[in-house]
Amino acid sequence: MSGGQPPLRRIHSDTLYERDSAARRSLDYHRTRTTEEIVESLRPHPGNKEPLRVKPGGRVLQGNTRIKVLEERGYPVNGLPRNVIL
Repeated sequence: MSGGQPPLRRIHSDTLYERDSAARRSLDYHRTRTTEEIVESLRPHPGNKEPLRVKPGGRVLQGNTRIKVLEERGYPVNGLPRNVIL
């Protein structure tokens, strides 16, 4: 855990990417992006329409595929800034 925040938990299981072609295309696309690009795309800042959004317990609402790619790369996702949605 980082900064007292609960660990992130993705909403989508890995099997989603096997059975849903749109999810698979999204995964393939994000795998072509650099780690820095993905991390920046998750940061909350003005103009970013898709920052990392989570429930108070850490369940990911927005950013599941990007978090999956970062996890695959060994990036410490639990330290990412997040917007908590009640």
